[in-house]
Amino acid sequence: MQADGDLTGLALEVRILGVNGIGRESGNAAMCTGRSIPWLQDVVGEDVYSSWAVTYRDVIILDAENRVTGIYNLTSNDLSVTANYDALKAMLIHAASSP
Repeated sequence: MQADGDLTGLALEVRILGVNGIGRESGNAAMCTGRSIPWLQDVVGEDVYSSWAVTYRDVIILDAENRVTGIYNLTSNDLSVTANYDALKAMLIHAASSP
């Protein structure tokens, strides 16, 4: 999705990255193999998963001020389904188009 042509030329640049929860470190190598998006490992000192109340496989959409503008769960919304892919893309475009 990061390379999707519809996500270029917007008011804000769309940047996609992954954050892995504490205790799931064993899957980092497999998750990164053959992929190009940044992958961050959450740590006790930050604990993003807890502070943002993340559900496994959530996509958290932020605005330019790093405020949450939407949450889209990939377990409930498989991106291989065109309608789900388009819905997430629309959320990203909306966030990137808003001042």
